[in-house]
Amino acid sequence: MRIIFAGTSEFAAIILKAVAAQTDWHIVLVISEPAKPSGKKKLLALSPVAQAAQELNLNLAAPAAIQDIKSDLAALNPDVMLIAAYGQILPLEIISIPKFKTVNVHPSLLPKLRGASPIQAALARGLSETGVSLMVIDEKVDHGPVISREVLAIGDTDTYLTLEPKLAELGAQMIIRDLPGYVSGRIKPQEQNHAEATFTHLIKKENGHVDWQKMSAVEVYNLWRAYIKWPGIYTFFKNKSGASVRLKLIAIEKCATSDVAQKSAGEVFLDESKNLLIACSPGAVKITKLQPEGSKVLTVQEFLNGYNCIVGQTLT
Repeated sequence: MRIIFAGTSEFAAIILKAVAAQTDWHIVLVISEPAKPSGKKKLLALSPVAQAAQELNLNLAAPAAIQDIKSDLAALNPDVMLIAAYGQILPLEIISIPKFKTVNVHPSLLPKLRGASPIQAALARGLSETGVSLMVIDEKVDHGPVISREVLAIGDTDTYLTLEPKLAELGAQMIIRDLPGYVSGRIKPQEQNHAEATFTHLIKKENGHVDWQKMSAVEVYNLWRAYIKWPGIYTFFKNKSGASVRLKLIAIEKCATSDVAQKSAGEVFLDESKNLLIACSPGAVKITKLQPEGSKVLTVQEFLNGYNCIVGQTLT
């Protein structure tokens, strides 16, 4: 098969590497989002998929808009275009170029969790399972008929950093197993039950702001699991001079404490073992690593050495 592969994230890079290593398909082109500024110096950095394509010595294109290379795609005479976490919505004129259209690897059990952030949504909503769906793309987002689905359990300690590669590896094996059956006509894609569709949203930095008054300890913990890679979860406290400081919660744990009933939501306190806890609504979470704005990541003891004024405060 002649394959065009389009993707950007680490999820997609894992899939690309597996397909390249475990099949004899001819990957005629890899498409990724253009390099973007990264780090404090804002140097241009290639996407994980672009890096993988270079390592595999595959032809690479990184157009600002995929429509810009429409004629190039058609000239490649692809059998299938594979999409995985690419980052652009493909118009009908693009998805219809390949002989067998365009197949998307979506990390959810469609029609559940359509949209831009299915992995984060599964974690933030506290789901016990998710999965991967292979679907034939149509004009609507994650709406097309499904070639196959596989369920994956979500462990209680899974975070985005552990769940993403598990889903990517599952998706890669599904492609290798099921794409030939789809192309041959042996596997007939099935229309989704659109009445059961649920949706996710594009995540913004402000989505990581914890609302202690409205969120239970379980909800805060799940939000941290979902946003651990980006944007992280954060809150605000007042330093010794009374100025409001943004505080990123780098590592947290669920905890059980009898002291929390006497605390207001958002209140910071120490338990008998000197663990740093934050009361939620209801429950409490244990903080093990923090990062004040403009500082490095600190352990709780390091943080309290400079910011012990936080104890007793109600965070906002």
